[in-house]
Amino acid sequence: MALLLGAAMPFAGAALAQTAPSWLVVVNNAVVAPQSVAQAQSAKFFSYNQPAINDVGQVVFRARAKPASGSSGSGGGGGSQPTKGVYTRDIAHLNGPVTIVADSLGMLVPAPNTTGSSFIEFPSTPRSDARSSMVATRAQHQGVVTLADGSKVGTSGVYATPAGVLTTAASQLGDVPGYAYAQVPGAAPGIGFDQFPGSPSPVANRAVVFKGNYTEGGVSKTGIFYRDALANGGTAPFGLVAHTGTPIPGTSLTFGSTAPPSAALVGAETILNNVQVVFTGFDVEDAPTAGGIYLSKLSNPTALRTIVQIGGAVPGAPGQVFNGFGEGLSFNGRYVSFWGSWGSAKMTVHKTCPTDGNADLIAFCLTQYPNGVDLTESVHQGIFFADTVNGRVRMAAQTGANGYTDFIYWVYSGMPPGTGGATDAEYPRWRASAFSGVQNAAMVFKGQKGSVDGLYVDVTYVADADTTRLRTLLDTTMSGQSVDLAAPAGSLVSSIGVERDGLRNGWLAVSVGMENVATAESWSGIYARYCGPACKQ
Repeated sequence: MALLLGAAMPFAGAALAQTAPSWLVVVNNAVVAPQSVAQAQSAKFFSYNQPAINDVGQVVFRARAKPASGSSGSGGGGGSQPTKGVYTRDIAHLNGPVTIVADSLGMLVPAPNTTGSSFIEFPSTPRSDARSSMVATRAQHQGVVTLADGSKVGTSGVYATPAGVLTTAASQLGDVPGYAYAQVPGAAPGIGFDQFPGSPSPVANRAVVFKGNYTEGGVSKTGIFYRDALANGGTAPFGLVAHTGTPIPGTSLTFGSTAPPSAALVGAETILNNVQVVFTGFDVEDAPTAGGIYLSKLSNPTALRTIVQIGGAVPGAPGQVFNGFGEGLSFNGRYVSFWGSWGSAKMTVHKTCPTDGNADLIAFCLTQYPNGVDLTESVHQGIFFADTVNGRVRMAAQTGANGYTDFIYWVYSGMPPGTGGATDAEYPRWRASAFSGVQNAAMVFKGQKGSVDGLYVDVTYVADADTTRLRTLLDTTMSGQSVDLAAPAGSLVSSIGVERDGLRNGWLAVSVGMENVATAESWSGIYARYCGPACKQ
C-alpha cells in the first residue's frame, strides 16, 4: 500500500482541498510572525526547527523572524537580533492565525517571576501532547527571583500550556527559600535543578516529563523527572523516575547518564497514573558498558522495565549485540523507535561550524573550530522499533544496506560564556542525534545515502521485515517546488527536519529548506501532509 503519496485528506470535519504539491504550508518565509509585544516593524519567518504535531493536527514549532532587508530590526536584542519564539498553527484552519506560545519580544516569564523577567531564547525543540493542545518548551531568561544579596536567580526553566495556559512546569528555584516544591526529588533537601537539557515531553494535558541536571555534594548528577503542572495551584512537587545512582535493571551498576524522555498517555485522559515514559540511560555516557532503553509507568514510576539493552542481540544482524543507543526516542504509548549501534568499526566525519542560527554561537564555534572538526561514529548503525507490549524489536534500516550510509546528524549547540544573561546555561558542544517518528502502523526516519539526505517511511511496522516496502518520502534530489510552489524556480530540497513527535494519527509535519545553488535563492518553511489509514491500525 502506498503511503503519504496523496494530498491532504478530510480532517476534523473540514474538507481540505487537494492541491499540487501535496504538502500543506503551515508557515513559510512569506508569513509575518505574530508579536507578543507590538514592534515598529513587522517581521517574517526565515528559520525553523523541526516541528511536532498532535493527534488533531496542531503543529508546534520553534522559529526565528526578521524584518525585511533594510528596515530596523526587532527582538530582544534591539536593532539587529531576530525575534525568536515558539508558535503553533492548526492544520484544519490554515486560514487562521499563527499563535504565540512564547517569544523574545519582551513577553514575561510566567510565575514565579517577581523581577519582571522576559524570555530571551528557546534552546531546544518544543514538543506536543498527542491528545491535547498542550505544548512544552525549554527557555532561557533573566533571573526570575531576587535574593537577599540582590542577585537574581532562575535563568532557565521548562514552560508548558496545560489547559491552554502558559505555565512554569519546572524551575531552578529549589534552593531558594519559599520554593521547596521545586527541590530535586531523591536528592538531599534544599537542592534545586541546575539545568533542563533537551526537549521536555508534555502529556495528559497537565504534566511534563523532562531531564534535569543538578549538583549534590559537589558532584554533577542527572535524572528523569515529572511534574503535574496543574496540581496544588501549580506548586506540586516533582516526581522521580530515575537519577544518578538508580540501579540499572539487570545489572549491579547504576545510571551515570540519562537522556530526555518521551511520554504518552495509555488509557483515560488526564489521569497521570496512565502515563508511560521511555528514556535512554547508561552507566557512562561516552563509553557505556551497561544501560539501554527503559519503560516507566507513573503508577509506579521507579519500577523500570528494559526494552533493549547494551549487550542485547541486534535483530537483523545475526551474532551482533548492541553497544549504543540514541537519545531521541519516539513513543506512542506502545511502540518505540530508536537508533542503535553495534560492532567496533568506526568512521570519521568532518563537520564545520553552522552558518545559520545564533550569531554568538556561530562566532564562538569559529573560535574553537576554525577549520571544522573530525567526529567519530559507529560504522554499523540502524533504525529500530520495539513493541513494548509483546517485546518484539525489529530493524527498519541499517548502514551498508539499501544505500544507507549514516543516520547520525551533528549540531553545535549551547550558550557561549557571557551571552544571553544566563550563567548556568549549557556550554556549547557538538551533539549527535538520529531522527525518527513512530505510530501504530508506520514510522518515518531520516537517513543519508552518500551525499543525499532523505526522509524515509517504513509501512511494515506490524508485519515482518520487508525492505521492498521502504519508501522515499522526501530527499535532497527533489524539486523545492514539489514541496512549496513559492520556492525558487530550479531549487532543490536542501534540508529536511523531522522530530520524534512529528508523526501523529496519520499526520506528518516536517521542516524543509530549499535552494537554487546557481542563483543563491533560498526558501524554507514548516509543511504537513496526511498519510491516511495506512498509518493507523
